[in-house]
This record gives sequence, structure tokens and C-alpha cells, in this order.
Amino acid sequence: MTLDPSHLTPGELAAMAEAGEEVAALEAAMRAEGVSPRALLTGGGEPVPFQHYPAGDVYDFASHSQFYLHCHRDGEYGHIHLFLRPLGMPPGCHPLVAVGGDDSPCHLVAVGLGHHGFATELFTTNRWVTGESWYGADAVARMLPFFRAGGSTLGGRVGHWLTALLRLYLPLVVTLVRRRDEAVGAWAGAHGGDALNDDRLEITSHAAIDVALWRKALTAELAK
Repeated sequence: MTLDPSHLTPGELAAMAEAGEEVAALEAAMRAEGVSPRALLTGGGEPVPFQHYPAGDVYDFASHSQFYLHCHRDGEYGHIHLFLRPLGMPPGCHPLVAVGGDDSPCHLVAVGLGHHGFATELFTTNRWVTGESWYGADAVARMLPFFRAGGSTLGGRVGHWLTALLRLYLPLVVTLVRRRDEAVGAWAGAHGGDALNDDRLEITSHAAIDVALWRKALTAELAK
């Protein structure tokens, strides 16, 4: 998906470009060490389907951000699910469907990884996939800047990368979350029943990404 700057301010574009520089620097450092986000989270091995990497997930107690890597079947490169728990959400965010108690998280987006272990796609999922409490797109869009993960551990390094990646692709993620709600609504209209728990609908929106091309488009836009 290409960059659409029509609804972005110069300040927003500059913030995305700054995040892009951080992503590029983090990825360059990883490549120089011969590692990737995937390798850091799995320890370099092949992930076992549905097992979380690292064990127990990565949880940032300052921001209440959470993430883990897993895959659904043998041979997949894996993807990373990003969450925010209620204590880290901005005021006024309330779930449309609450499950799992007061600390139930909101799934923000998933980052799909390629053979090299770095990001190649962003996608959203239906509620049943992660068992989350379900928040509307407007609430999720407000939460996105509040995802902040980091630290000196291996998972913390990936957290820094994910935080910057989310800032770099913020408008695209907002678009994907809105398309998620549209897809669920369309599914409910076509099939009836409880669309959020219908396992026939799994991926609700998707976009392939290329960090280098996205950063190039940002640079060109800022130069105008």
C-alpha cells in the first residue's frame, strides 16, 4: 500500500520520517549482528505453532503494552501481535464487547514477518483470534500512540523496533483498523449471527509493507 499524504500535516509527516530513521537504524544494527526481530524472540529456532515467543510474552509495565510472536502452522515465518491493556489506554476508551475481566487487552495490529525475520505486512484480526475485548476503530486509533515497549533485553530491543514501526506506519494502521470494522460489519450483514466469534472470518484487513519504499515516499513528500 502506498503512502497517502492527503490527510497528514507536515508535523505528522516529520514524526513518521523520524520514526523511519529509528526503524532503519535498529534494523541496520540487527543485521550487523546477524539477527532479526524473529531471531531475537525465538532464540534463532523455528517457532512451534501457537507457542508464544518469548514464553510469557513481553510486557512493558510502564506503558502496559504487550506483544508476542507466534505462528499458526509449520513453515510459517511468524507474526507479532501487539496489544495495549486498559491501564495504558487514554481516558474514555471503553470496549464494545468486554471479555476476560477488567484487564483484558485490546489487539492493535499484527506484524507479519518474512523469511529474513523483518516486517513484510500489517494485518488485523477478528475478535476470536486473540480473545481480546473488542474496541471500535476510533478507540483503537486513539490507543496506537500509547503503545511503547522497550528495554535492554532481547524482547526489549524488539519492543523498541515495534514502537518505532508503529509510529512510522501510524496512518496505515488506522486505515487497517477502520477496514477491520467494515469487514466485520459486512460479514455480519452477509452471514448473520455473531460475526466477532465466527471462525470463518479470521483476517479482517491486510497490507504488504516495505520500510525502504515507505521512507522514500516520506522523504519525497517532505521535500515538496
